[in-house]
Amino acid sequence: MLVYNNRGGAMDRELLKRYREPAWNFQVIRFLDAKGRDIIPRKDRVWTTRGVAQRMIKTLETLKRPVPGYLNALAWVE
Repeated sequence: MLVYNNRGGAMDRELLKRYREPAWNFQVIRFLDAKGRDIIPRKDRVWTTRGVAQRMIKTLETLKRPVPGYLNALAWVE
């Protein structure tokens, strides 16, 4: 989902409050289950291909799901 943290929309405000995200903060990629709960803890400032791939792998491992080979390869990209 995409939540704008610098606009006045009611849904965005509701989601910022639900996830305790401050307005005007940096982008955050969160990995949520079907009920909207974090699967792995939230982490700031992870924007690289490698960093996102590593967090995707951690999420899949937490869920005891297989990790595709291509995702493992991306986790080593500099």
